[in-house]
Amino acid sequence: MTFDPGIFRRSRAPIYLQIAKLLRQRIEQGEWKMGDQLPTLEALMNSYGVARSTLREALAQLETEGVIRRSRGTGTFVTKDLSSQRWFKLPITWPDMLESIANLRVHPLSVPAGERVERLPVDFVNGELASSYTHLRRVHYRRDIAYCLIDIHLETGLFQTDPEGFTTTPVLSRLAARPDLRISIARQVIWVSVSDEKTASCLDIGVGNPVVEIRRALADGEGRIVYYAHIRYPAELVRLEVDLLGGASAETEADSRQEDGRAAVDVRRSGRKPDGAEQRLALRR
Repeated sequence: MTFDPGIFRRSRAPIYLQIAKLLRQRIEQGEWKMGDQLPTLEALMNSYGVARSTLREALAQLETEGVIRRSRGTGTFVTKDLSSQRWFKLPITWPDMLESIANLRVHPLSVPAGERVERLPVDFVNGELASSYTHLRRVHYRRDIAYCLIDIHLETGLFQTDPEGFTTTPVLSRLAARPDLRISIARQVIWVSVSDEKTASCLDIGVGNPVVEIRRALADGEGRIVYYAHIRYPAELVRLEVDLLGGASAETEADSRQEDGRAAVDVRRSGRKPDGAEQRLALRR
């Protein structure tokens, strides 16, 4: 694979970091598996059209991350399996969402005592704002990995019914378990951006690293927004799966013609007078 070196000038990031990301991507995609030996320095230099010193810096970056091991005289080997690192499946349904927060560890972060917000950016959902909200900030952990920074604004009256529970456990789990609360609206928007200083510090990633952001809002039975969250995930941990048929099977054009034919034959055999739709099917035969 040969690259035009000029493409690296489109980014302000140092060239060695760009190459490190490209090499990491090839390992993640399984081109080189754990234990495999990478191509020689000369081969990689020719592939990317960069100097030896630049490529060495890129390999040093991957070695610092524990992805590869360099050994003088024997070569460079992959030491980390990245093929399964995208283990967090973004929830796109309510049941998926509740399942995704099971068995996680919540680490509350400090926010100004009694901080309340009067206005929320919830233009993506139809609902009325409550009079005030309590701000909760936390990092979610799984497998000792900080995989999510989340800012939650919970309707203050609702928060005051269970401040300990809402502070130390997943808020959505507690909301779903309340028999006195009916969720009438649950919407979220998803986009990809880069991490700011706060996100980078909380999730142990670099400033400017790709992140997946979600804004999510829930409204009660009266259409009042009781929950709003701004969530950030390291993009390298995330995958998105969507069933495009919603569990149904796809009907091909051939299947449709076959069904039409069976319907027309059934009408002819029955001897009854076909309705308008059945007449059209029969005429097509």
